[in-house]
Amino acid sequence: MENLVWAILLWALVFILIPIERIKILWPVAVAAPILLFIIDYIFVKLGYFQFTKFLVLIAGVPPFHLLGGSAGALLLMNWMQKNPLIKVLLVASFSGLLVLSAHLFETLDAFTYLSGFNHILDYVLNVAGLSVLVWVSLALVDEDRLYFGENKTNFIR
Repeated sequence: MENLVWAILLWALVFILIPIERIKILWPVAVAAPILLFIIDYIFVKLGYFQFTKFLVLIAGVPPFHLLGGSAGALLLMNWMQKNPLIKVLLVASFSGLLVLSAHLFETLDAFTYLSGFNHILDYVLNVAGLSVLVWVSLALVDEDRLYFGENKTNFIR
């Protein structure tokens, strides 16, 4: 249930903050992100490093609503991605930190648990690596000029 609520909240943020025209440009990111997230989560669940403990449905140990939320999060990340390498690093580092905070929240709600010595620091490193791959794949899928210089990146800042 927690993953469903999380996905709904993230998608609400997407539709509040990102104009529909911009979402139409970024849609390949929303498709690639859950695929990459599933691969990473499946591997780490099977290796016994973490486990989803509360869920409505599981597919190979991974809740589909978790993947749906990841899709929205990827849109938020790539919406504000900049050409400047330092900004890329800062965005990936910041979003990785937010993912660790969300994992901690899910731990508190008993919806997720780390196993076999896996911890928040290792999760942060995994998130940095995963988001770095996501950025690389997203840049390959979306025209960089449209990604970096597209107009109306948010509904509130013109």
